[in-house]
Amino acid sequence: MQNNMQTQQGTTGQQQTALTDQELAFDLLYQEKALMANISSEVVEGSQSGLRNVMNDMFMQMGQDQLQIFQVMNRNNWYQLKPAQEQDIQTAKQKYQQMRQTL
Repeated sequence: MQNNMQTQQGTTGQQQTALTDQELAFDLLYQEKALMANISSEVVEGSQSGLRNVMNDMFMQMGQDQLQIFQVMNRNNWYQLKPAQEQDIQTAKQKYQQMRQTL
């Protein structure tokens, strides 16, 4: 990755602007999120256990990849989050427990 934008000559003769490290990281992060959303339905709907296990392993690896990208972004101050308050954590936990119980 590179930190500054460079102008490159494209194959059509038009100038193209290369992405910065920050732009590339955001793109990677959102691609990982989209992949995870897509594969999650495959994991849930997989009827053959071998295939379902493979898809679940892929989902878990994508989660790790997404976390690593986020950590790089966070270290570089490209993606800042406010620390979660304990009350917010408990509220979210209760919300999802209640949702699960209604199924």
